[in-house]
Amino acid sequence: MSWVELFVDLLFVFAFLAVTTLMAEHFSPLGLVQGVLVILLLWHCWTPCVWLGNVVHLDRGIMPPIMLGIAAALLAIGVAIPEAFTDRAGGLPGPMVLICGYLLIRATAMVVLTFVSHRGEGRQPSVVAAWLIFIAGGLVLLASYLVPPLLPAIVDAALVQAVLFASALMIDSLILVAASKGGWRVVSPWHLAERHALIVLIALGETIISIGASEGLGVDRPVTSQLAVGAVLGITVVFALWWSYFDLAKVIIERALRASSGRDRARVGRDVYSGLHLPMIGGLIFFALGLKYLNTHATPKSTHPWPSAGVAILYGGVLLYLGALVVVEWRAVRLLGRGPLVGVALLTALLTVVGRLTAVQALVVLVAAVCTMLVLDNTLFRRKHRQLHESVEQESLHVGTVDPRELFVDLVFVYAFIEVTAVMNRFPTLLGLAQGMILLALLWWAWTSYTWLANAVRHDSTLVRLCTAGIMTAVLLIGLAIPQAFVPLPGSLPGPLLVVGCYIGVQLMQGLIFRQLVRENSDLRGTRTRFVATTATIAVLLVITVIEVVAPDAVARHPAITLLWVAALLVQYVAGYWAGGRLWRIRLVRHWADRHALVILIAVGEAVLSVGISINNVPISAPTLVVVVASVVALGTIWWSYFTGIDAARIALGAYEGDRRVRAARDAYTYLHLPMMAGIVLVAYGLHQTLAASQERHSALLGHYTLFFGVALYLFGNQMFWLRIFRTVSPHRLIGAVVVTVLAPVTVALPSVVSLLLLTVLGVGFAVVEAVQEGDPRTRRPART
Repeated sequence: MSWVELFVDLLFVFAFLAVTTLMAEHFSPLGLVQGVLVILLLWHCWTPCVWLGNVVHLDRGIMPPIMLGIAAALLAIGVAIPEAFTDRAGGLPGPMVLICGYLLIRATAMVVLTFVSHRGEGRQPSVVAAWLIFIAGGLVLLASYLVPPLLPAIVDAALVQAVLFASALMIDSLILVAASKGGWRVVSPWHLAERHALIVLIALGETIISIGASEGLGVDRPVTSQLAVGAVLGITVVFALWWSYFDLAKVIIERALRASSGRDRARVGRDVYSGLHLPMIGGLIFFALGLKYLNTHATPKSTHPWPSAGVAILYGGVLLYLGALVVVEWRAVRLLGRGPLVGVALLTALLTVVGRLTAVQALVVLVAAVCTMLVLDNTLFRRKHRQLHESVEQESLHVGTVDPRELFVDLVFVYAFIEVTAVMNRFPTLLGLAQGMILLALLWWAWTSYTWLANAVRHDSTLVRLCTAGIMTAVLLIGLAIPQAFVPLPGSLPGPLLVVGCYIGVQLMQGLIFRQLVRENSDLRGTRTRFVATTATIAVLLVITVIEVVAPDAVARHPAITLLWVAALLVQYVAGYWAGGRLWRIRLVRHWADRHALVILIAVGEAVLSVGISINNVPISAPTLVVVVASVVALGTIWWSYFTGIDAARIALGAYEGDRRVRAARDAYTYLHLPMMAGIVLVAYGLHQTLAASQERHSALLGHYTLFFGVALYLFGNQMFWLRIFRTVSPHRLIGAVVVTVLAPVTVALPSVVSLLLLTVLGVGFAVVEAVQEGDPRTRRPART
């Protein structure tokens, strides 16, 4: 599985978020049907990309530019989803943008797969049938937009449009039947299983984001007690759903796929993955919509029963997910999962009574129901559960790779990283930017500390699991409160106290994991006192900043308060650096490198979301589409500059030995990745500001400079990373950083769209020149010293 595929998957995060926005804006039976149709359309976009990566190396040759084009089309689809069935005055027709983006992605995948078939890996009749099905479905899909306006007034045009739209997608789904009968084969079962596991994680991540972003990402709103309680309960449900799939089901169905062969394997892949994973994803999206509905429509002091629509969507989403999981396990291995079956039975029975409960009460009951599944698997069903675990234990162990639990933790950090830009948006000044960077550094240390602990502690004890759940909950609450980390809003829980309290809680829970690590490694005992002293000093400094809770805004926004935060972070980072090799030992090099690569990918995804959010709720125009494509290409060059050489960097780190490896891992990853992260976050903020300015036709001076300086900071940090690992300098990246810095004041008078296009052209130009002159970065080796 390539990093290119993960980059494309980031676009699906935004697209899935857009689906919940569509259904929330059109909260009616027809609106929900339209949402289901768009989910199916997105699935039809994602599935061919999966099959494409299963038979072709997407990170080689001409495939990266092709995948970049698919990514741009996906972002255009995500922007068009809120108006997928209606046109807004003053712009391009949203339905046509959606349809054209969809057909472009499908046609691109079909062309590549046809080329593969012509090389002898498939049979011509099935390829011809697939193309005929695709053409027929495309014509019906175009008719869903062209025909309804021509109908007489007595005909329900919206209903006809939905019927034609659904018919086109049903026709298009027959391509999978043709493929499984002889056109394409499952080349890598592991790849197919991992890709679908990741899309489940993405849907879970979309649910997490919906917990805190019911009114939109980056929105500055009061953090009420109900919102905080709802967030904790919501993430508990998400964790239980994650556990129900990744604890056992994922490995069992992957084993069934590997055990089959030929056409049988293709049919298993079609049914279990391409077919039955769709209702699982749909269930998670409906659950996310239910959480959004809860947070938006329920008031803190409400004593009235929750609307039946909210109950049906929230509980129905979980029911759909668990029911599909039961069918998945039965189709793969003829096994009926007892835990999910109990969950389905409980939720079905509860649907008759929860309509009389308040919103929070209904969510508490849902938490109790899904947690019952986990309890039963470890008590009443323990013997069978352990037998299954033992049978797949060796297959589920991939030494050195990232554990799904860690990916789940990263999904919570996604939301927190996104909310950092909300501080900058609330106070668009240099002080506001500085405060955003402080919060980013705070989150980065929390993340990298957990990453080191996860690398050192590779077995799941009860303590580790509980602390991991606590860390996720605390980070989610930090994300909710980040926009008010320096100045709280009236009627809100104290944001500074929430951020400081939850961060100290994260440190304490990491301390418990560290305590277990010290027990297992006696040579770490000397660092325990230093760890406790550092944590206590930071806690004292951060607690002092909570003076903002009782101070007036003028005092709370005083630079001295910011300096206290800076002092606390300096203590944290300096103490961590001087902890030495005892604290920063890397047990698994691949795990360490991949974890940091994934967080860079998350940051790029945050920038992608900023692009989509900034042009949301405005008519789609031709300049808007140009901006979308330019933004994706610009972010693609940032992605390319890191991920084309990530394998070589991992090999180089593994080539170091002893203390040299420890110092290289500490410097290159823990410390030198932070400026790269800061640069990407500044780019995200700059894109949001400049693109919003292009829509409103006003100046975005700060956004312009953050965009250019963010790119320069990223390039500089990226060069320092490669210099530390390889002991070599890339003149192209240094020159690029200097050129972008110089151009920032020179281009300030240009329209924001022109500045973005210029930046994109420069990024592509430097990437091409570097690729031609320096060759494949994957072949680099560290210089001998």
